[in-house]
Amino acid sequence: MATAADISQQRHCSICKNPCEDSVTRSCGHNFCLNHQVDNRDDRECPLCDETLTQAQMDDLSLFYTGKNGEIPCDICEENRPFKAEKSCSTCLLSYCKRHLKQNHSMERLKGHKLVKPEKRLDERACSAHGRPLDLYSTRDKCCICALCVTPGVDVIPVERERKMRETEQQRTIVKLERVIEMGGIKIKDLEKTVRNNVADINREQTEIQKVFAAVMDAVRRAEEELLAPLENGHRSLEREKEEKTRQILRNNEQHKKTIHHLIQTRNEEDDILFLQSYPSVPAELRDDSSVSIDTKLNFGSMRNITTSVLTSINTQLENLCSFEIRRVQRFLVDVILDKETAHPALEVLQDGKTVRVRGNALGISSGPNLEDGVLGRYQIKSGKAFWLVEVGQQSGWKLGVVRENANRTGKVSYKPSDGYWVIVFCDPNTYGAFEDRPVQLHLSNKPKKIGVFVDYENDLISFYNMDDLSHIYTFTQCRFNGTIRPYFNPPLNKDYSDPMIISTLNPTI
Repeated sequence: MATAADISQQRHCSICKNPCEDSVTRSCGHNFCLNHQVDNRDDRECPLCDETLTQAQMDDLSLFYTGKNGEIPCDICEENRPFKAEKSCSTCLLSYCKRHLKQNHSMERLKGHKLVKPEKRLDERACSAHGRPLDLYSTRDKCCICALCVTPGVDVIPVERERKMRETEQQRTIVKLERVIEMGGIKIKDLEKTVRNNVADINREQTEIQKVFAAVMDAVRRAEEELLAPLENGHRSLEREKEEKTRQILRNNEQHKKTIHHLIQTRNEEDDILFLQSYPSVPAELRDDSSVSIDTKLNFGSMRNITTSVLTSINTQLENLCSFEIRRVQRFLVDVILDKETAHPALEVLQDGKTVRVRGNALGISSGPNLEDGVLGRYQIKSGKAFWLVEVGQQSGWKLGVVRENANRTGKVSYKPSDGYWVIVFCDPNTYGAFEDRPVQLHLSNKPKKIGVFVDYENDLISFYNMDDLSHIYTFTQCRFNGTIRPYFNPPLNKDYSDPMIISTLNPTI
C-alpha cells in the first residue's frame, strides 16, 4: 500500500533522479531541477517529453489554486503555484490536480486507491494513533479504525461494506419516510374531505335551526300582533269617544250660554206679565255630560288563550331541534352486551347477548329478597359519552335506563337518582314516567318502540329519545354518578309473556 511518504518521491527530479530543491513542475506533470532548464527551450515546453502548454491553458487561471471558495490545492504541485485539486485519495491521504492525478494513478500499484472529491480534512481520514488510513470498521466500537487498531476477537469489516449496509438502511429509511409523506398527503386529503363534510353538516344544521327559530319568532310576532290588536283598537276607540264627547259638551255649552243670555235679558223686564211670557224653557234638572264611560278593560281570557297557544307553537317548533340532537349523539354509539351473571332468575339472556326476555315460568320465581333486579349491560361508563338503542316492541311494561354499579339491586329497590338509579318506566295501558326522587309523569304523543339512551358523564346528564319519531322523551340532569355506571334493562315480571327487550343497531336512515 502506498503512503504519503511513497507519493512524496514524485518530487524527485525526472532527469537526475535527485530530490528537487528548486523544482519546476510542467503541464505534463514532470518535475525537474531548475538548472536542467534548457536555455533555448520555450518555458512552456517540458525538457523530457516536449509537451507544450497552450496559451489558452496558460491564460486559464481557474486551473490554479487561489484559496477561494473552498478550493483544495494539489499536494504534488510546487508550493509557490499549485493547481487546484481534482480529486483526493483516501488511501494516500493526498490531493491531486488533474495532471498529477493522471500521471500518478496510472501506476498499477495506485489503481486500487479510492478517489473522492477534493477534501481539505484528509487528516481526519487517518488513524490518530498510527497514521494509517481508516479503511476498516469495528462493529463493536461502531467506529472506523486502521489495520493496526485491529484486536483479536473484535469483528471488523471494510468500510466499503459498512457503507453498503448503511446505504441499504438509508434507502429503507428513505422509502419509509416517503411512505410517511405519502400517507401524510392522504391524511391531509382525508382531513380536507372530513372538514368539507362537517362544514356542510354545520351549514345544513345552521339553516335548519334558523328555520326553526324563524318559525318561533313568527309565532311570537303573530301572538304579539294578536294581543296588541285589541289594545290598538281600544286606543282608537278612546280617541273617537273623546272627540264625540268633546263636541257634545261644546254644543251643550253653547246652548247654555244662549239660555243665560236670554235669562239676563228677561230679568230686567218690569212688566210681570211680559216677564212671565218671555221666560225661557229651562229643564228642571240639568245633566252633566262631561263624564266618560269608555270601557278600558282587557279580555284576560283571550290573553291567556293566546299565551297558551303561542307557547304550544314554540314548544312544537323547538321540538324539531331534537332531530339535530339525535344526529349528534349517535356518533357515540357503543356496543352493549348483556351481562347474564347480573340477570334476575326470571329473565333469560339469549346467546347473542343482545336480547333479554321473561322466562315462561317467571311468575313462580318473580319475587325474593336476594334476587337481583333486572339485568345490566357489561359496558362500564366511567367517563365520556355513550349512546345505545333498545327495542321495547309491544311490551306491556318496562323499565330502562342506567344504574350505578354498586347500587342496591336486591329486595325492595328504590328507583331514585339518590340511590343510583336513572330510569324511565312504562306501565300499561299508556302511562309513562321518570323515576326522579319525586316521580314525574311523562306525556308522550306516540308510543315508542325503539328508545335511544344517551349518557354524558362529564355533564351529568342522561337523555332518552323516541327513535321512531325522533322526539325527546326525558332528560335527567345534575346526575351524581359517583363512580361506574352501567346500562339497565328490566322487562315486567308480573305480566303475561311479551316481546323481548333487544339492544338494537343504529338505523342508517336517521
